Amino acid sequence: MANASVEKLKALGLRHGEKAVVGLTAAICFAFIAMAIAKPTIEIKPEQLSADASSASSNLSRPQPQADILAKLENEGLIEPKLVKLVDSRLKDSIKPDIYKAKLDWVTPEPGAGLIRDQPELIAPTELAAFPGRGGLAMFKLDENNKRLLDTGADAKKEKGRAKGSKKANPRTEKPEDKKRRESEEEKRKAAFAGKADIEKDKEKAKADGEEAADPASQGPWQEETRGKRWVVITGVIDNEQLKKNYLLALKNPAIAYPNYVAAGVERRQRQSDGSWTAWTSPDQDKNYLVLDNVTELETEYVPATQRIEALVDPIPFLKAGYWSGVHVARLVPRDILEGPKNQPPANNPMGGMMSSEMGSKGGRGGGASSMQGSSPGAMAPGGMAPGGMASGGMASGGMMGAGNSVQSEGGGKGGGMPGAPGMGGGGDADEMNFTKVEEKVVMIRRLDFTVEPDVTYQYRVRIVVANPNRGHTDVNPGVDTDSKNLNGPWSEPTDPVTLPADVAAYAQAPQPTSRRDDIVRFQVIKWDNASGETLVKDDGAGPGELIGDFGPTPVPSSEGKGQSSASIDFNSRAIVLDSYGGAKRLPDIGVDRNQFIIPAMAMIIEPDGSVVIRDQARDRSDEVREDMESNYNQAIADSGKIREKGKGSRMPGRGGSGRSSRGMGRGGSMSGGGGGSSQSMQ
Repeated sequence: MANASVEKLKALGLRHGEKAVVGLTAAICFAFIAMAIAKPTIEIKPEQLSADASSASSNLSRPQPQADILAKLENEGLIEPKLVKLVDSRLKDSIKPDIYKAKLDWVTPEPGAGLIRDQPELIAPTELAAFPGRGGLAMFKLDENNKRLLDTGADAKKEKGRAKGSKKANPRTEKPEDKKRRESEEEKRKAAFAGKADIEKDKEKAKADGEEAADPASQGPWQEETRGKRWVVITGVIDNEQLKKNYLLALKNPAIAYPNYVAAGVERRQRQSDGSWTAWTSPDQDKNYLVLDNVTELETEYVPATQRIEALVDPIPFLKAGYWSGVHVARLVPRDILEGPKNQPPANNPMGGMMSSEMGSKGGRGGGASSMQGSSPGAMAPGGMAPGGMASGGMASGGMMGAGNSVQSEGGGKGGGMPGAPGMGGGGDADEMNFTKVEEKVVMIRRLDFTVEPDVTYQYRVRIVVANPNRGHTDVNPGVDTDSKNLNGPWSEPTDPVTLPADVAAYAQAPQPTSRRDDIVRFQVIKWDNASGETLVKDDGAGPGELIGDFGPTPVPSSEGKGQSSASIDFNSRAIVLDSYGGAKRLPDIGVDRNQFIIPAMAMIIEPDGSVVIRDQARDRSDEVREDMESNYNQAIADSGKIREKGKGSRMPGRGGSGRSSRGMGRGGSMSGGGGGSSQSMQ
């Protein structure tokens, strides 16, 4: 129980405690106020402040002896005794800052300022197009080891006579001495291509020069043959003007701001049965070089030599059978050639020696002792030497240097320029100037793929490879590649799909009802002979349950001037018609005259591999590759009365024959390249 007194105090505090606290506080406040009123006021006059300030300033400005200051500091223990003597003694062993001074002033380069080099931005080829073809190439005959076979029989004499009689005039404007020199070189080249190099003169010259004469067996003559080849031509262009601008922006020196083209890389992929594409892979370039290194002659070029850089352009082999299509970029062909007479090749063309080529006596890679020197930048397989013994180098009349001279080698070999071409002189290091400078706005790219298979659909892409202009340089921005020998540009957009037709391909042409049945379709059967390279065409009718193509007489062209002949050819395509539709139909009976209308032919076909496709007249009739093969066959029949000569085997862009080569301009003016692709697969 609580204490009564405590409870009373508690009640008193709760009732009157607040009043007591307020009263006490008020009393203290009044006491402080009274004290403040009673205290006297402090009086400070301006004169007193001025006097105090003057006194303080006098004390601060009054000098004090350094000894007194040091003594006072020592007395108070603030510094080490004899500090001055210690500092003076250490001055003798002090570090000299001059030895750590940079030899050159630090400079921060601004973008585009000074001569600090950067890596040029490379660009991708454009206007890419691919077109398939087949024909018979004039080649040297090879043994099982891909060595050329010596010709010791009567054919050698015949070839020699043909070489001597194959001289062509060139009415270009030139001095008499230049004309004489050119004709002499052309004679040597033609004799070399015929496999009849003048061995005795070579021996005498080698002996006079103190050199050992080459083995006569390595000098030829070699056996020749016509070999059937399939191919796909890939053409495109490079914006050389834009590339030069990129080089100038990066290298800062107009004298060396030129791309040094080394090669044009190619990759391809093929469509699989389910419609998907394989991964990108490179074609077997050794097989391609084996063909290019062993051709006996090259075809005429229509694009000027200044726009056909050898590293970017494959040569066009001479065809004994068939015609080249899609190998020229039409917009780069001079107007006077495009507008010339129909089917008249520019044999006497004003571009000088761009169509000439030369076979020398130097050894090449992989055996065979000849080297091909081309005046045309495509006269040599890319990459210098290749199997078969064709090596680059040399200068032909009116042409360009070979790959060994036009592109600086890793060892810094000497190179040459293009005579008379602008921008060849002055400025830059010797190594940097040691390649052909290209002034053209646009240059051509052409690659040939001889490793393709029939009835396969491909896509191609291309990129350029250039020599690294900053290799070994130190005056470059951080991060610039100075070690790599070459630089790879970006890949181009893929070409349109291109299909190489089957060796025997059938195309629906029209309904062909007969008295025996009304479901017959007329097919155009195109057969390619792998041995001779000839393409033959024949029409054949077939209905459901029947094979397309038969054995029968067919006109066969000749490239030797013997005129066309007739031979029994097997056109059996091994394809069977499952069903067909099309032909003349009548309108429904609505009480008026019923007129007929024609439905284009369609045929469901089972191919030899078991796949089912639909051949459609509407697509087959407009198929560019089919049109090209038909036109080539008709042209070959028309030309059978004369010997095939150089300049006759390449379809002129924009005129003559099918004109397919005018489509070698890539997207925006190109062919689809879908040869043989007009059928629809039934998955």
